[in-house]
Amino acid sequence: MIVIENMIKEIKYQKPLKIDKLEFNQGHVYSILGHNGSGKSTLVKIIYNIIDFNRGIIDINDEGFSEDVIHKYIAYNPQKGNFLSGTLKENFEYLYKYSKNDNLLSKDELKKLLEEFKLDNRLDTNIRKLSGGEQAKAQFIRTLVLNKDFNMFDEPMANMDFETIKQVEKKLIQLKDKGKTVILITHDFMQAKRISDFIVFMENLNLIGKYKTEEFFNKFKF
Repeated sequence: MIVIENMIKEIKYQKPLKIDKLEFNQGHVYSILGHNGSGKSTLVKIIYNIIDFNRGIIDINDEGFSEDVIHKYIAYNPQKGNFLSGTLKENFEYLYKYSKNDNLLSKDELKKLLEEFKLDNRLDTNIRKLSGGEQAKAQFIRTLVLNKDFNMFDEPMANMDFETIKQVEKKLIQLKDKGKTVILITHDFMQAKRISDFIVFMENLNLIGKYKTEEFFNKFKF
């Protein structure tokens, strides 16, 4: 479980981001919804310790909040992929060679994912020469390979075509079925309705609430 209590993040020239109480339990899909500037990306970056916060508590599985605990339990898929120079194959080889994570998916599982997402014939291509959609698929696969309990995705499907989006949604539901947690930032309210157990709704740097999906769409009439 990830627990956030009385958290405040001061933001220059804006009001602070405030989260009074928010919990993410294992085995669910949470979609974070809200307009641009509502604080969605800032929230997940704080949870992954990319951005610090000023006051409050974040606790992960009753083990506190530290780099070791974060990387033990959480995988983060940013909006823009963060790759090393070199080929796609070299990027994955580097992960298997140098990762301190003993629980990575097997290389056979990676091979299967690359085939499913039609990247198996792009392994020898320089990462910079992949299309935006291909890079998004590679980043998504890398997040899955990390095999963490909590998986945070910041608009991972923005550059993907419709068929790939369906594949990704299927994989997110499979993560939940394995007892893992998905925290998804999306602008697609209908996507959130399709795959989410809970909606985290944010507006103007405030948490409006966490709702069961059916409750949210009945309440706000989207």
